[in-house]
Amino acid sequence: MTLSFEILEKDIAGRIGKLSGQGKSVKTPTLLPVINPHLNLITPREMQEMGVEAVITNAYIFSRSEEFRERALTEGLAKTLDFDGVIMTDSGSFQLSVYGEVEITNAQTIAFQQAIKSDIIVPLDIPTHPDTPREKVEKDLAITMDRIMEAKAIADHEHHTLAAPVQGGLNPDLREQTGRILSQAGFRFCPIGAVVPLMEAYRYAELVHVVMAAKRGLSPAVCVHLFGAGHPSMFALAV
Repeated sequence: MTLSFEILEKDIAGRIGKLSGQGKSVKTPTLLPVINPHLNLITPREMQEMGVEAVITNAYIFSRSEEFRERALTEGLAKTLDFDGVIMTDSGSFQLSVYGEVEITNAQTIAFQQAIKSDIIVPLDIPTHPDTPREKVEKDLAITMDRIMEAKAIADHEHHTLAAPVQGGLNPDLREQTGRILSQAGFRFCPIGAVVPLMEAYRYAELVHVVMAAKRGLSPAVCVHLFGAGHPSMFALAV
């Protein structure tokens, strides 16, 4: 499902838009509730009835789950989760940031996300901690960019939207350059990654600088997703 992004209203840096494709639509800005299939305190169906139009779940959890892996492969995520809206899947990068390694390759997670019929799939980018030295940031970023381009080469774009994460740590030039390269490569859905440590530590000034740097490089037509921004106050801060 290739999603298109339409900007409906804008004022300075603030935008109201619509993601749409194959009968699904999402009004932006929006929060994507995180779904862990093993911890359904509120089910995706109940969320949809509350007005939620899109959710995010973790493909790595599904790939390792004895309970849900085969069902997701057989029936697809929409039926497994009982959710008709847009479903985005993380590749396992969150686990990579927490545990330092995952038992899946970039090509494997892309193939798996396609097989379970995710609407928005994410490559296995490296979420480098903001306080990482620049030399390490540059090495991780090079790997991330290689993986994004690998995913672009192997993904079936007729049925999925491929997200291209913008990494680069606290280095504005790297964030801006990455955004520009991804826009020129044709990506239209770009998460800004590795910012959760900044939010957890209330380092909002640095968060703003990271987002602004990425958006300077990104095309104005790109739909921007801020990984891990789950508090409504983030809307005002982002604008």
